[in-house]
Amino acid sequence: MRDIGLVYHTRVQCTSSFNKGCELCTIIHGLADKEFGSRWTSHKRITFKNISPVKSVIHVLRGTLKGEEGYINLYPFVKPDDPLSAFISRRPLHKDVKSPEVINAAKKLLHNCLTPDDPSKGHEECRYSRDSVLPTRVLRVSPNGTIKLHINEKDLCGSYIALSYCWGPNPQHGGLTELKQTNQSKLMEEIKMEHLEQTIQDAVVVTRQLGFEYLWVDRFCICQDDREDKHREFAKMATTYKNAVLTLAAGTAEAASQGFLNAGPVGQRPFLPEHRFEIPTEDGQMGSVYLSDRPYQPKHPLDTRGWTLQEFMLSSRMLIFSDYQLLWQCKQVDLQSVTGDEAGLEYQQHLESLPWAAFEDEGGPSFGAHDSDKLYLWKTILRQYTERNLSNNSDRLPAITGIIAELRSVWRDTAIYGHWKDWFIQLLVWYKEEDDRVEERYLKRAPSWSWASVDGAIRFEDPIERQDAKMDIVTAAQVTMSCRVVPKDKLDDSTRCQYFDQTRKSMAAEVKGKTLQYLFLGTIQESDEFENALALIAVEITTGLFRRVGLAVFEDSLAWEGMKHRRIELEPKHK
Repeated sequence: MRDIGLVYHTRVQCTSSFNKGCELCTIIHGLADKEFGSRWTSHKRITFKNISPVKSVIHVLRGTLKGEEGYINLYPFVKPDDPLSAFISRRPLHKDVKSPEVINAAKKLLHNCLTPDDPSKGHEECRYSRDSVLPTRVLRVSPNGTIKLHINEKDLCGSYIALSYCWGPNPQHGGLTELKQTNQSKLMEEIKMEHLEQTIQDAVVVTRQLGFEYLWVDRFCICQDDREDKHREFAKMATTYKNAVLTLAAGTAEAASQGFLNAGPVGQRPFLPEHRFEIPTEDGQMGSVYLSDRPYQPKHPLDTRGWTLQEFMLSSRMLIFSDYQLLWQCKQVDLQSVTGDEAGLEYQQHLESLPWAAFEDEGGPSFGAHDSDKLYLWKTILRQYTERNLSNNSDRLPAITGIIAELRSVWRDTAIYGHWKDWFIQLLVWYKEEDDRVEERYLKRAPSWSWASVDGAIRFEDPIERQDAKMDIVTAAQVTMSCRVVPKDKLDDSTRCQYFDQTRKSMAAEVKGKTLQYLFLGTIQESDEFENALALIAVEITTGLFRRVGLAVFEDSLAWEGMKHRRIELEPKHK
Protein backbone atom coordinates (compact mmCIF):
# COMPACT_ATOMS: atom_id res chain seq x y z
CA MET A 1 0.00 0.00 0.00
CA ARG A 2 1.26 3.47 -0.80
CA ASP A 3 -0.58 6.63 0.31
CA ILE A 4 -3.62 4.46 1.02
CA GLY A 5 -3.44 3.30 -2.59
CA LEU A 6 -1.88 0.34 -4.36
CA VAL A 7 0.55 0.05 -7.25
CA TYR A 8 -0.23 -3.28 -8.79
CA HIS A 9 1.38 -5.79 -11.12
CA THR A 10 1.93 -5.52 -14.84
CA ARG A 11 -0.26 -7.75 -17.00
CA VAL A 12 2.46 -10.41 -17.12
CA GLN A 13 2.82 -10.48 -13.33
CA CYS A 14 -0.95 -10.43 -12.72
CA THR A 15 -1.51 -13.30 -15.16
CA SER A 16 1.20 -15.35 -13.46
CA SER A 17 -0.35 -14.84 -10.00
CA PHE A 18 -3.84 -15.46 -11.37
CA ASN A 19 -2.69 -18.81 -12.79
CA LYS A 20 -1.29 -19.74 -9.35
CA GLY A 21 -4.72 -19.19 -7.74
CA CYS A 22 -4.36 -15.74 -6.14
CA GLU A 23 -7.93 -14.51 -5.45
CA LEU A 24 -7.03 -10.83 -5.61
CA CYS A 25 -5.24 -11.31 -8.93
CA THR A 26 -8.19 -13.31 -10.25
CA ILE A 27 -10.55 -10.39 -9.55
CA ILE A 28 -8.23 -7.73 -10.94
CA HIS A 29 -7.34 -9.75 -14.04
CA GLY A 30 -11.02 -10.30 -14.88
CA LEU A 31 -12.01 -6.66 -14.36
CA ALA A 32 -9.00 -5.20 -16.16
CA ASP A 33 -9.27 -7.54 -19.12
CA LYS A 34 -12.92 -6.57 -19.60
CA GLU A 35 -12.35 -2.82 -19.15
CA PHE A 36 -8.99 -2.28 -20.89
CA GLY A 37 -8.64 -5.27 -23.22
CA SER A 38 -5.59 -5.06 -25.45
CA ARG A 39 -4.71 -1.62 -24.03
CA TRP A 40 -3.43 -3.43 -20.93
CA THR A 41 -0.15 -4.43 -22.56
CA SER A 42 2.38 -6.82 -21.04
CA HIS A 43 4.37 -4.29 -19.01
CA LYS A 44 1.76 -1.64 -18.18
CA ARG A 45 0.92 -1.37 -14.50
CA ILE A 46 -2.51 -0.79 -13.01
CA THR A 47 -2.37 1.84 -10.26
CA PHE A 48 -5.06 1.86 -7.59
CA LYS A 49 -5.92 5.02 -5.66
CA ASN A 50 -8.29 5.56 -2.77
CA ILE A 51 -11.20 7.73 -3.92
CA SER A 52 -12.83 8.13 -0.52
CA PRO A 53 -13.52 11.75 0.53
CA VAL A 54 -11.57 10.91 3.72
CA LYS A 55 -8.10 10.19 2.40
CA SER A 56 -6.92 8.34 5.51
CA VAL A 57 -9.66 5.71 5.15
CA ILE A 58 -10.16 3.37 2.19
CA HIS A 59 -13.71 3.13 0.90
CA VAL A 60 -13.25 2.44 -2.83
CA LEU A 61 -10.03 1.64 -4.67
CA ARG A 62 -10.01 2.83 -8.28
CA GLY A 63 -7.59 1.24 -10.74
CA THR A 64 -6.35 3.08 -13.84
CA LEU A 65 -3.82 2.58 -16.62
CA LYS A 66 -1.56 5.55 -17.27
CA GLY A 67 -2.61 7.40 -20.40
CA GLU A 68 -5.70 5.24 -20.96
CA GLU A 69 -9.40 5.98 -20.50
CA GLY A 70 -11.57 3.89 -18.18
CA TYR A 71 -11.14 2.46 -14.70
CA ILE A 72 -12.01 -0.46 -12.45
CA ASN A 73 -13.24 -0.30 -8.85
CA LEU A 74 -12.64 -2.57 -5.86
CA TYR A 75 -14.86 -2.44 -2.76
CA PRO A 76 -13.04 -3.72 0.39
CA PHE A 77 -14.71 -4.90 3.63
CA VAL A 78 -13.10 -5.81 6.98
CA LYS A 79 -14.51 -7.08 10.26
CA PRO A 80 -14.70 -4.58 13.18
CA ASP A 81 -11.90 -6.20 15.21
CA ASP A 82 -9.53 -6.64 12.26
CA PRO A 83 -6.13 -4.85 12.37
CA LEU A 84 -7.10 -3.15 9.09
CA SER A 85 -10.35 -1.71 10.47
CA ALA A 86 -8.65 1.63 11.14
CA PHE A 87 -7.90 2.00 7.42
CA ILE A 88 -10.90 0.38 5.69
CA SER A 89 -14.38 1.74 6.39
CA ARG A 90 -16.71 -1.00 5.14
CA ARG A 91 -17.99 -3.55 7.65
CA PRO A 92 -20.03 -6.76 7.45
CA LEU A 93 -23.62 -5.68 6.99
CA HIS A 94 -26.41 -6.94 9.24
CA LYS A 95 -30.04 -6.75 8.19
CA ASP A 96 -31.75 -3.64 9.54
CA VAL A 97 -34.84 -2.22 7.87
CA LYS A 98 -36.95 -1.39 10.93
CA SER A 99 -34.86 -0.02 13.81
CA PRO A 100 -35.82 3.43 15.17
CA GLU A 101 -32.60 4.83 13.68
CA VAL A 102 -33.48 3.56 10.20
CA ILE A 103 -37.13 4.66 10.32
CA ASN A 104 -36.14 8.12 11.59
CA ALA A 105 -33.61 8.42 8.76
CA ALA A 106 -36.37 7.56 6.27
CA LYS A 107 -38.65 10.20 7.81
CA LYS A 108 -35.91 12.80 7.51
CA LEU A 109 -35.31 11.97 3.83
CA LEU A 110 -39.03 12.17 3.13
CA HIS A 111 -39.26 15.52 4.92
CA ASN A 112 -36.30 16.93 2.99
CA CYS A 113 -37.78 15.77 -0.30
CA LEU A 114 -41.32 17.01 0.39
CA THR A 115 -41.12 20.11 2.58
CA PRO A 116 -37.52 21.04 3.39
CA ASP A 117 -36.96 23.55 6.19
CA ASP A 118 -34.68 25.39 3.78
CA PRO A 119 -36.37 25.37 0.33
CA SER A 120 -33.02 26.06 -1.33
CA LYS A 121 -31.89 22.61 -0.18
CA GLY A 122 -34.99 20.81 -1.40
CA HIS A 123 -35.25 18.40 -4.31
CA GLU A 124 -35.84 20.55 -7.37
CA GLU A 125 -36.62 17.51 -9.51
CA CYS A 126 -39.28 16.16 -7.12
CA ARG A 127 -42.82 17.41 -6.81
CA TYR A 128 -43.17 19.26 -3.52
CA SER A 129 -45.82 18.16 -1.06
CA ARG A 130 -49.39 18.86 -2.00
CA ASP A 131 -52.46 16.93 -1.12
CA SER A 132 -54.08 15.28 -4.10
CA VAL A 133 -57.47 13.66 -4.49
CA LEU A 134 -57.38 10.30 -2.77
CA PRO A 135 -57.93 7.18 -4.92
CA THR A 136 -61.38 5.61 -5.15
CA ARG A 137 -60.60 3.49 -2.09
CA VAL A 138 -57.86 3.56 0.54
CA LEU A 139 -57.24 1.82 3.82
CA ARG A 140 -57.55 4.19 6.76
CA VAL A 141 -54.95 3.09 9.30
CA SER A 142 -55.65 5.25 12.33
CA PRO A 143 -52.97 5.61 15.02
CA ASN A 144 -55.44 4.21 17.57
CA GLY A 145 -55.15 0.78 15.98
CA THR A 146 -58.29 0.56 13.84
CA ILE A 147 -58.13 -0.25 10.13
CA LYS A 148 -61.05 0.50 7.82
CA LEU A 149 -61.73 0.65 4.10
CA HIS A 150 -62.46 4.26 3.14
CA ILE A 151 -64.54 5.02 0.03
CA ASN A 152 -63.67 8.42 -1.42
CA GLU A 153 -67.11 9.46 -2.64
CA LYS A 154 -66.60 13.22 -2.14
CA ASP A 155 -63.21 13.66 -3.81
CA LEU A 156 -61.49 14.07 -0.45
CA CYS A 157 -57.90 15.29 -0.73
CA GLY A 158 -55.05 13.99 1.37
CA SER A 159 -51.64 12.34 1.46
CA TYR A 160 -51.43 8.57 1.11
CA ILE A 161 -48.83 5.83 0.82
CA ALA A 162 -48.98 3.10 -1.85
CA LEU A 163 -47.70 -0.48 -1.54
CA SER A 164 -45.79 -2.37 -4.23
CA TYR A 165 -45.44 -6.09 -3.49
CA CYS A 166 -45.59 -9.63 -4.86
CA TRP A 167 -48.90 -11.39 -4.34
CA GLY A 168 -47.53 -14.91 -4.58
CA PRO A 169 -49.89 -17.90 -4.18
CA ASN A 170 -53.43 -17.31 -2.96
CA PRO A 171 -53.56 -17.40 0.85
CA GLN A 172 -54.40 -20.80 2.32
CA HIS A 173 -55.63 -19.44 5.65
CA GLY A 174 -59.36 -18.84 5.34
CA GLY A 175 -59.31 -15.92 7.78
CA LEU A 176 -57.34 -13.71 5.39
CA THR A 177 -59.40 -11.39 3.28
CA GLU A 178 -59.52 -9.12 0.23
CA LEU A 179 -62.09 -6.77 -1.29
CA LYS A 180 -65.00 -8.47 -3.03
CA GLN A 181 -68.44 -7.31 -4.08
CA THR A 182 -70.01 -9.01 -1.06
CA ASN A 183 -67.81 -7.65 1.74
CA GLN A 184 -67.17 -3.96 1.01
CA SER A 185 -69.62 -2.73 3.68
CA LYS A 186 -68.08 -5.03 6.29
CA LEU A 187 -64.55 -3.85 5.47
CA MET A 188 -65.71 -0.24 5.87
CA GLU A 189 -66.59 -1.03 9.49
CA GLU A 190 -63.30 -2.63 10.52
CA ILE A 191 -60.52 -4.88 9.25
CA LYS A 192 -58.72 -7.00 11.82
CA MET A 193 -54.93 -6.78 11.60
CA GLU A 194 -54.66 -10.59 11.80
CA HIS A 195 -56.88 -10.89 8.71
CA LEU A 196 -54.24 -9.14 6.59
CA GLU A 197 -51.36 -10.96 4.93
CA GLN A 198 -48.02 -10.27 6.58
CA THR A 199 -46.76 -7.88 3.89
CA ILE A 200 -49.88 -5.75 4.25
CA GLN A 201 -49.58 -5.86 8.05
CA ASP A 202 -46.00 -4.61 7.73
CA ALA A 203 -47.14 -1.82 5.39
CA VAL A 204 -49.73 -0.71 7.96
CA VAL A 205 -47.03 -0.58 10.65
CA VAL A 206 -44.66 1.50 8.49
CA THR A 207 -47.45 3.85 7.35
CA ARG A 208 -48.22 4.63 10.99
CA GLN A 209 -44.53 5.01 11.87
CA LEU A 210 -44.10 7.56 9.09
CA GLY A 211 -47.10 9.52 10.35
CA PHE A 212 -49.62 8.89 7.56
CA GLU A 213 -53.26 7.84 7.79
CA TYR A 214 -54.05 6.41 4.36
CA LEU A 215 -52.59 3.36 2.59
CA TRP A 216 -53.41 2.14 -0.92
CA VAL A 217 -53.15 -1.64 -1.44
CA ASP A 218 -54.50 -3.16 -4.64
CA ARG A 219 -55.94 -6.20 -2.86
CA PHE A 220 -58.26 -3.99 -0.80
CA CYS A 221 -58.66 -0.98 -3.08
CA ILE A 222 -59.65 -2.84 -6.26
CA CYS A 223 -62.62 -5.21 -6.16
CA GLN A 224 -61.09 -8.58 -6.96
CA ASP A 225 -64.22 -10.22 -8.38
CA ASP A 226 -65.55 -7.24 -10.37
CA ARG A 227 -64.19 -7.05 -13.92
CA GLU A 228 -65.54 -3.56 -14.56
CA ASP A 229 -64.03 -2.21 -11.35
CA LYS A 230 -60.67 -3.76 -12.25
CA HIS A 231 -60.82 -2.15 -15.69
CA ARG A 232 -61.57 1.29 -14.19
CA GLU A 233 -58.90 1.09 -11.51
CA PHE A 234 -56.22 -0.32 -13.82
CA ALA A 235 -56.75 2.75 -16.02
CA LYS A 236 -56.09 4.96 -12.96
CA MET A 237 -52.92 3.11 -11.94
CA ALA A 238 -50.60 5.83 -13.26
CA THR A 239 -52.35 8.50 -11.21
CA THR A 240 -52.52 6.27 -8.13
CA TYR A 241 -48.75 5.76 -7.94
CA LYS A 242 -47.77 9.19 -9.25
CA ASN A 243 -49.89 10.99 -6.64
CA ALA A 244 -48.84 8.80 -3.71
CA VAL A 245 -46.59 10.72 -1.34
CA LEU A 246 -44.45 7.57 -1.12
CA THR A 247 -44.43 3.98 -2.38
CA LEU A 248 -43.35 1.19 -0.04
CA ALA A 249 -41.65 -1.58 -2.03
CA ALA A 250 -41.56 -5.00 -0.36
CA GLY A 251 -38.41 -5.95 -2.25
CA THR A 252 -37.50 -9.26 -0.61
CA ALA A 253 -40.90 -10.91 -0.19
CA GLU A 254 -41.74 -13.51 -2.83
CA ALA A 255 -45.31 -13.67 -1.53
CA ALA A 256 -47.60 -11.42 0.49
CA SER A 257 -47.55 -14.00 3.28
CA GLN A 258 -43.83 -13.44 3.97
CA GLY A 259 -43.73 -9.79 4.99
CA PHE A 260 -40.72 -7.50 4.64
CA LEU A 261 -39.82 -6.21 8.11
CA ASN A 262 -38.45 -9.38 9.67
CA ALA A 263 -35.56 -11.56 8.53
CA GLY A 264 -36.02 -12.61 4.93
CA PRO A 265 -34.19 -15.21 2.82
CA VAL A 266 -30.79 -14.03 4.07
CA GLY A 267 -31.80 -14.67 7.69
CA GLN A 268 -29.49 -12.96 10.17
CA ARG A 269 -26.25 -13.72 8.31
CA PRO A 270 -24.11 -10.61 7.79
CA PHE A 271 -23.15 -9.66 4.26
CA LEU A 272 -19.51 -10.17 3.30
CA PRO A 273 -18.06 -10.62 -0.20
CA GLU A 274 -16.83 -14.16 -0.87
CA HIS A 275 -13.33 -13.15 -2.02
CA ARG A 276 -10.96 -13.00 0.98
CA PHE A 277 -7.24 -12.29 1.07
CA GLU A 278 -4.68 -11.31 3.71
CA ILE A 279 -2.31 -8.34 3.77
CA PRO A 280 0.22 -7.32 6.45
CA THR A 281 0.01 -4.11 8.46
CA GLU A 282 2.97 -1.86 9.31
CA ASP A 283 3.21 -3.31 12.84
CA GLY A 284 3.54 -6.85 11.52
CA GLN A 285 -0.04 -8.05 12.08
CA MET A 286 -2.00 -9.81 9.36
CA GLY A 287 -5.37 -8.38 8.31
CA SER A 288 -8.15 -10.02 6.29
CA VAL A 289 -9.88 -8.08 3.51
CA TYR A 290 -13.10 -9.24 1.83
CA LEU A 291 -13.29 -7.83 -1.65
CA SER A 292 -16.21 -7.10 -3.98
CA ASP A 293 -15.65 -6.18 -7.61
CA ARG A 294 -18.94 -4.36 -8.15
CA PRO A 295 -21.65 -2.39 -6.33
CA TYR A 296 -24.17 -4.63 -4.60
CA GLN A 297 -27.18 -5.51 -6.72
CA PRO A 298 -30.13 -6.49 -4.53
CA LYS A 299 -31.91 -9.68 -5.50
CA HIS A 300 -35.51 -8.57 -5.20
CA PRO A 301 -38.31 -10.93 -6.22
CA LEU A 302 -40.30 -7.73 -6.68
CA ASP A 303 -38.07 -6.79 -9.63
CA THR A 304 -39.21 -9.89 -11.53
CA ARG A 305 -42.94 -9.11 -11.34
CA GLY A 306 -44.58 -7.56 -14.40
CA TRP A 307 -46.93 -5.24 -12.56
CA THR A 308 -44.19 -3.57 -10.52
CA LEU A 309 -42.33 -1.95 -13.42
CA GLN A 310 -45.00 0.72 -13.77
CA GLU A 311 -45.16 1.07 -10.00
CA PHE A 312 -41.41 1.77 -10.00
CA MET A 313 -41.52 4.14 -12.96
CA LEU A 314 -44.53 6.16 -11.86
CA SER A 315 -43.80 6.56 -8.15
CA SER A 316 -42.41 9.94 -7.10
CA ARG A 317 -40.49 8.41 -4.19
CA MET A 318 -39.83 4.90 -2.97
CA LEU A 319 -38.75 3.21 0.24
CA ILE A 320 -37.42 -0.18 -0.77
CA PHE A 321 -37.19 -2.83 1.94
CA SER A 322 -34.14 -4.68 0.67
CA ASP A 323 -32.34 -7.78 1.90
CA TYR A 324 -29.97 -5.86 4.21
CA GLN A 325 -30.93 -2.20 4.26
CA LEU A 326 -33.84 0.17 3.82
CA LEU A 327 -33.27 2.01 0.56
CA TRP A 328 -34.48 5.38 -0.68
CA GLN A 329 -34.99 6.54 -4.24
CA CYS A 330 -36.64 9.62 -5.67
CA LYS A 331 -36.32 11.71 -8.82
CA GLN A 332 -33.26 13.49 -7.50
CA VAL A 333 -31.57 10.85 -5.33
CA ASP A 334 -30.28 7.58 -6.78
CA LEU A 335 -30.78 4.29 -4.98
CA GLN A 336 -29.04 4.44 -1.59
CA SER A 337 -29.37 3.41 2.04
CA VAL A 338 -31.59 5.78 4.03
CA THR A 339 -28.83 6.18 6.63
CA GLY A 340 -26.22 7.10 4.03
CA ASP A 341 -23.93 4.71 5.90
CA GLU A 342 -20.56 4.64 4.14
CA ALA A 343 -19.70 1.43 5.95
CA GLY A 344 -22.51 -0.27 4.06
CA LEU A 345 -23.14 -1.18 0.45
CA GLU A 346 -23.16 0.84 -2.73
CA TYR A 347 -26.22 -0.15 -4.70
CA GLN A 348 -26.75 -0.75 -8.35
CA GLN A 349 -30.37 -0.61 -9.42
CA HIS A 350 -31.48 -3.84 -11.07
CA LEU A 351 -33.54 -1.84 -13.52
CA GLU A 352 -31.84 0.20 -16.18
CA SER A 353 -32.38 3.83 -15.22
CA LEU A 354 -35.28 5.34 -17.08
CA PRO A 355 -35.59 9.13 -17.40
CA TRP A 356 -38.16 10.58 -15.01
CA ALA A 357 -38.45 13.56 -17.35
CA ALA A 358 -40.37 11.41 -19.81
CA PHE A 359 -43.42 11.80 -17.57
CA GLU A 360 -43.22 15.57 -17.21
CA ASP A 361 -45.66 17.91 -18.91
CA GLU A 362 -44.42 20.17 -21.67
CA GLY A 363 -42.23 22.91 -20.34
CA GLY A 364 -40.43 20.45 -18.09
CA PRO A 365 -37.15 18.66 -18.83
CA SER A 366 -36.42 18.10 -22.48
CA PHE A 367 -36.00 14.32 -22.63
CA GLY A 368 -38.55 12.94 -25.07
CA ALA A 369 -38.67 16.06 -27.23
CA HIS A 370 -37.36 14.05 -30.18
CA ASP A 371 -38.91 10.96 -31.70
CA SER A 372 -35.62 9.09 -31.33
CA ASP A 373 -35.77 9.67 -27.56
CA LYS A 374 -39.34 8.40 -27.37
CA LEU A 375 -38.62 5.36 -29.49
CA TYR A 376 -35.57 4.46 -27.40
CA LEU A 377 -37.51 4.94 -24.16
CA TRP A 378 -40.44 2.78 -25.26
CA LYS A 379 -38.21 -0.02 -26.51
CA THR A 380 -36.29 0.08 -23.21
CA ILE A 381 -39.53 -0.10 -21.24
CA LEU A 382 -40.77 -3.05 -23.29
CA ARG A 383 -37.47 -4.91 -23.03
CA GLN A 384 -37.51 -4.62 -19.25
CA TYR A 385 -41.23 -5.28 -18.93
CA THR A 386 -41.36 -8.39 -21.11
CA GLU A 387 -38.49 -10.00 -19.18
CA ARG A 388 -40.70 -10.01 -16.07
CA ASN A 389 -43.26 -12.55 -14.92
CA LEU A 390 -47.03 -12.33 -14.76
CA SER A 391 -49.22 -14.68 -12.72
CA ASN A 392 -51.94 -14.31 -15.35
CA ASN A 393 -50.78 -14.03 -18.94
CA SER A 394 -54.00 -12.14 -19.71
CA ASP A 395 -52.39 -9.20 -17.84
CA ARG A 396 -49.80 -8.72 -20.62
CA LEU A 397 -51.36 -5.37 -21.61
CA PRO A 398 -53.20 -4.33 -18.40
CA ALA A 399 -49.97 -4.46 -16.35
CA ILE A 400 -48.42 -1.73 -18.49
CA THR A 401 -51.58 0.35 -18.98
CA GLY A 402 -50.51 2.90 -16.36
CA ILE A 403 -47.30 3.74 -18.20
CA ILE A 404 -49.15 3.96 -21.51
CA ALA A 405 -51.78 6.28 -20.02
CA GLU A 406 -49.12 8.62 -18.65
CA LEU A 407 -47.09 8.73 -21.87
CA ARG A 408 -50.22 9.16 -23.97
CA SER A 409 -50.95 12.38 -22.10
CA VAL A 410 -47.40 13.71 -22.44
CA TRP A 411 -46.72 12.57 -26.01
CA ARG A 412 -50.21 13.31 -27.32
CA ASP A 413 -50.19 10.04 -29.20
CA THR A 414 -52.28 6.88 -29.17
CA ALA A 415 -51.03 3.39 -28.38
CA ILE A 416 -52.80 0.47 -30.06
CA TYR A 417 -52.00 -2.89 -28.47
CA GLY A 418 -48.73 -1.45 -27.18
CA HIS A 419 -47.70 0.22 -30.48
CA TRP A 420 -47.62 4.03 -30.77
CA LYS A 421 -49.22 5.38 -33.94
CA ASP A 422 -46.50 7.96 -34.62
CA TRP A 423 -43.87 5.26 -35.15
CA PHE A 424 -46.01 2.25 -35.80
CA ILE A 425 -43.76 0.72 -38.47
CA GLN A 426 -40.65 1.22 -36.31
CA LEU A 427 -42.27 -0.87 -33.57
CA LEU A 428 -43.16 -3.73 -35.92
CA VAL A 429 -39.50 -4.82 -35.90
CA TRP A 430 -39.73 -6.73 -32.59
CA TYR A 431 -38.64 -10.35 -32.49
CA LYS A 432 -38.28 -13.41 -30.26
CA GLU A 433 -34.83 -14.89 -29.79
CA GLU A 434 -34.31 -18.45 -31.03
CA ASP A 435 -34.25 -20.06 -27.57
CA ASP A 436 -37.32 -18.14 -26.38
CA ARG A 437 -39.84 -18.86 -29.12
CA VAL A 438 -43.35 -19.59 -27.87
CA GLU A 439 -45.67 -22.54 -28.33
CA GLU A 440 -48.80 -20.44 -28.52
CA ARG A 441 -49.86 -17.06 -29.86
CA TYR A 442 -52.79 -15.36 -28.08
CA LEU A 443 -54.74 -13.74 -30.90
CA LYS A 444 -57.73 -13.05 -28.66
CA ARG A 445 -55.41 -10.91 -26.51
CA ALA A 446 -53.78 -8.90 -29.29
CA PRO A 447 -53.25 -9.05 -33.08
CA SER A 448 -50.31 -11.07 -34.40
CA TRP A 449 -48.39 -7.89 -35.33
CA SER A 450 -48.28 -6.84 -31.66
CA TRP A 451 -45.66 -8.03 -29.15
CA ALA A 452 -48.59 -8.46 -26.74
CA SER A 453 -49.80 -11.51 -28.69
CA VAL A 454 -46.89 -13.59 -27.37
CA ASP A 455 -45.50 -14.26 -23.89
CA GLY A 456 -41.93 -13.76 -22.73
CA ALA A 457 -39.10 -11.39 -23.57
CA ILE A 458 -38.93 -9.49 -26.84
CA ARG A 459 -36.09 -7.63 -28.54
CA PHE A 460 -35.99 -4.97 -31.24
CA GLU A 461 -33.87 -4.51 -34.33
CA ASP A 462 -32.15 -1.14 -34.79
CA PRO A 463 -34.42 1.75 -35.83
CA ILE A 464 -35.37 1.83 -39.49
CA GLU A 465 -33.44 4.64 -41.21
CA ARG A 466 -35.11 4.52 -44.62
CA GLN A 467 -38.77 3.57 -44.29
CA ASP A 468 -40.34 1.98 -47.36
CA ALA A 469 -43.74 0.85 -46.07
CA LYS A 470 -46.41 3.46 -45.38
CA MET A 471 -49.27 3.25 -42.91
CA ASP A 472 -52.78 3.96 -44.11
CA ILE A 473 -55.36 3.16 -41.40
CA VAL A 474 -54.27 2.47 -37.82
CA THR A 475 -57.08 1.70 -35.38
CA ALA A 476 -57.76 -1.04 -32.87
CA ALA A 477 -60.15 -2.60 -35.36
CA GLN A 478 -58.12 -2.21 -38.55
CA VAL A 479 -54.50 -1.71 -39.62
CA THR A 480 -53.80 -1.22 -43.32
CA MET A 481 -50.50 -0.33 -44.96
CA SER A 482 -48.87 0.06 -48.35
CA CYS A 483 -45.78 -2.10 -48.81
CA ARG A 484 -43.91 -4.30 -51.26
CA VAL A 485 -44.50 -8.04 -50.83
CA VAL A 486 -42.26 -10.88 -52.03
CA PRO A 487 -43.10 -14.61 -51.63
CA LYS A 488 -40.53 -17.01 -50.18
CA ASP A 489 -39.85 -18.81 -53.46
CA LYS A 490 -38.56 -15.56 -55.00
CA LEU A 491 -35.86 -15.13 -52.34
CA ASP A 492 -32.32 -16.40 -51.88
CA ASP A 493 -32.24 -18.29 -48.55
CA SER A 494 -28.60 -17.40 -47.97
CA THR A 495 -29.24 -13.66 -47.74
CA ARG A 496 -31.49 -13.53 -44.72
CA CYS A 497 -31.67 -14.13 -40.97
CA GLN A 498 -35.11 -15.13 -39.72
CA TYR A 499 -36.71 -14.79 -36.29
CA PHE A 500 -39.91 -16.78 -36.04
CA ASP A 501 -42.26 -15.99 -33.16
CA GLN A 502 -43.27 -19.58 -32.45
CA THR A 503 -41.44 -22.89 -32.04
CA ARG A 504 -40.80 -24.97 -35.13
CA LYS A 505 -43.67 -27.35 -34.36
CA SER A 506 -46.22 -24.61 -33.68
CA MET A 507 -44.98 -22.64 -36.66
CA ALA A 508 -45.45 -25.61 -38.99
CA ALA A 509 -49.07 -25.95 -37.94
CA GLU A 510 -49.78 -22.24 -38.42
CA VAL A 511 -48.32 -21.95 -41.92
CA LYS A 512 -49.38 -25.37 -43.22
CA GLY A 513 -50.59 -25.09 -46.79
CA LYS A 514 -49.62 -21.41 -47.04
CA THR A 515 -46.65 -19.64 -48.63
CA LEU A 516 -44.50 -17.38 -46.49
CA GLN A 517 -44.59 -13.77 -47.67
CA TYR A 518 -42.07 -11.04 -46.85
CA LEU A 519 -43.47 -7.55 -46.25
CA PHE A 520 -40.70 -4.99 -46.80
CA LEU A 521 -40.65 -2.33 -44.05
CA GLY A 522 -37.41 -0.43 -44.67
CA THR A 523 -33.64 -0.49 -44.25
CA ILE A 524 -31.02 0.08 -41.56
CA GLN A 525 -27.46 1.22 -42.28
CA GLU A 526 -25.04 -1.65 -41.67
CA SER A 527 -21.96 0.30 -42.83
CA ASP A 528 -21.04 3.18 -45.12
CA GLU A 529 -21.51 0.89 -48.12
CA PHE A 530 -24.19 -1.58 -47.07
CA GLU A 531 -27.69 -1.44 -45.65
CA ASN A 532 -29.83 -4.30 -44.35
CA ALA A 533 -33.49 -4.73 -45.18
CA LEU A 534 -36.15 -5.53 -42.56
CA ALA A 535 -39.33 -7.40 -43.45
CA LEU A 536 -42.24 -8.95 -41.62
CA ILE A 537 -42.62 -12.66 -42.27
CA ALA A 538 -46.33 -13.31 -42.81
CA VAL A 539 -48.89 -15.65 -44.30
CA GLU A 540 -51.84 -14.49 -46.38
CA ILE A 541 -54.97 -15.67 -44.55
CA THR A 542 -57.37 -14.41 -47.20
CA THR A 543 -56.71 -12.15 -50.17
CA GLY A 544 -54.95 -9.04 -48.88
CA LEU A 545 -55.16 -10.07 -45.19
CA PHE A 546 -51.84 -11.02 -43.56
CA ARG A 547 -50.87 -12.64 -40.24
CA ARG A 548 -47.40 -12.00 -38.87
CA VAL A 549 -45.29 -15.08 -38.01
CA GLY A 550 -41.87 -13.46 -37.55
CA LEU A 551 -39.25 -10.92 -38.62
CA ALA A 552 -36.49 -11.24 -41.23
CA VAL A 553 -33.25 -9.32 -41.78
CA PHE A 554 -31.78 -9.31 -45.31
CA GLU A 555 -28.31 -8.37 -46.51
CA ASP A 556 -29.88 -5.94 -48.98
CA SER A 557 -33.22 -4.92 -50.47
CA LEU A 558 -32.59 -6.19 -54.02
CA ALA A 559 -35.44 -8.71 -53.79
CA TRP A 560 -38.01 -5.90 -53.73
CA GLU A 561 -36.51 -3.79 -56.52
CA GLY A 562 -39.04 -3.26 -59.27
CA MET A 563 -41.92 -4.50 -57.10
CA LYS A 564 -44.92 -2.20 -56.79
CA HIS A 565 -46.38 -1.19 -53.44
CA ARG A 566 -49.48 -3.11 -52.53
CA ARG A 567 -52.22 -2.09 -50.10
CA ILE A 568 -52.63 -4.85 -47.52
CA GLU A 569 -54.33 -5.35 -44.15
CA LEU A 570 -52.75 -6.85 -41.04
CA GLU A 571 -55.04 -9.37 -39.35
CA PRO A 572 -56.98 -7.86 -36.40
CA LYS A 573 -57.37 -9.39 -32.96
CA HIS A 574 -59.65 -12.41 -32.83
CA LYS A 575 -63.00 -12.03 -31.11
